[in-house]
This record gives sequence, structure tokens and C-alpha cells, in this order.
Amino acid sequence: MQDLYEFREKGNLTSALIIIELLRGKRKLREISTDLKITPQGASVYLKNLQKNNFVDSGNTPTPKGVAFLQQILSTISQFVENAYEDTGIISSCEAIAWDDLKKGDRVSLSMKKGILYASKRIRSGSNGIVDFNAKKGEPVRVSNIEGIINHKVGEFYVMSVDFDDLKANGVRKLKNVINKKKVEYVGAYGVLAYEMCNRAGIKTSIYAPVEGCIEAGAKGLTSLLVYSPEMARFFFQKLSANIHKYKINPKFVEI
Repeated sequence: MQDLYEFREKGNLTSALIIIELLRGKRKLREISTDLKITPQGASVYLKNLQKNNFVDSGNTPTPKGVAFLQQILSTISQFVENAYEDTGIISSCEAIAWDDLKKGDRVSLSMKKGILYASKRIRSGSNGIVDFNAKKGEPVRVSNIEGIINHKVGEFYVMSVDFDDLKANGVRKLKNVINKKKVEYVGAYGVLAYEMCNRAGIKTSIYAPVEGCIEAGAKGLTSLLVYSPEMARFFFQKLSANIHKYKINPKFVEI
């Protein structure tokens, strides 16, 4: 029983909820049915099935087998929710920088600027939430009960392959021109050759998880460029395929 929909179709979710009610000390059918918004007759049928499966005893006390059943369902639900949040990008709380002086309980709007999330009482956006505690302007704060979607434009993600011949002055100049022309804000260097190329061009670059870094930068609204060498190509495409679906951002290939 590893599929949440299988639990739902077989009525196992309701059975699990009844076990939770029993563990809370509820024993009367009317109490259980009222809490779960089902009829007393329905609650009685579920209790009989739980007894039949040895999930509860004759006194309607959950057995070790019943508790193990509940744990399995809760584990599956937890995994389902975690995957759903990851697949949809939906969040219920987040960290942000206070755009204004904020007080606990303030309703704020969320907006993304240069890859940083800000919470403001004055700036309106498609997403809002409630401030969890007091924070001065410029301080980090947690925002909960988030509703809506942040007004946010995904940045461009450029990819460039370089070779040893490009280390010459002409190649370095072309790299700098691409960065200026595309208004690149974040550069990742994948491999020693790519790092040296950026170093000679005087470009600040990230060499740690550069593929993931460039993709995430693009997802947060920055224009990013990943520089890599042919030796790193096969590793690059593996990492690319593993991450572009998650962040829903596609690369644009440019030539030096």
C-alpha cells in the first residue's frame, strides 16, 4: 500500500482518521461521526471492519497492528505532500527581507528582486501572507499563511561551450562581450578550463555546483551564464536533465 489514491479508494484514510480519534480517547460513535462528518452508521461500519482486521480490539482500543497501519498511512501522506509541494512549487511559509518595518500579524505582499524575496506592506503583488514576528527594515523575517502566486519573471539561462583555443585574447574578449550584451548577472564555470577562461576575463564566477547555481539563479529572475568545456559536456548534460524539469527553465546556447 504505497499509493495515496489506493488508500483513498479503499477507505483506508477514513479508517486511519477513526484510529486517530480512538487514540485521542474518543469512544462514542456520535463523537467520532461528528468529528469526521460521517453518519453514526458509517462510523459503526468502519469500526467493525477495524475490529475484523485486528486494528482495534473489542473495546475499540487500537492494537499494535492498528497503530502500525496508521503509521504507514501517515508516512505515505507525508511523502505525497512533500512530492506535491516539490512538483507544484507551492509553499505555505517562507523567509524574506523586510522592505519596511514590520510587526507580528502584519499582512504583507511578497516580491522577488534580484533573486531575493522581499516582504512589504506598501508594495502590492499577487502573493501575500502574515508576518510571524517583528522585524526592522532590512532584517530577515518569516511569512506564513501564504496565498497567491508571486509576480515573478524567470530570468534567461545561457550556456556556452569553450575550448583551449578560446583562451587567446580574442576569445576572452568575446566572452566579455557576450556577458555585456546579454546583461548576465550570474556566471558559473564548470571545469578548470571554463574557470580559467572567466578568470582571464576578470569575471566573478561560481565553481561550486555551477550548473545547479545557474539554473536556480535563472529561476529566481537573474540572467545567468554557464561556461563549460567539451571535457565536462557529458557531466553537464546529466546535471542539466536532472534539474531543468524541477525548475522549469530551459537553456539557451550561445557561441563564443
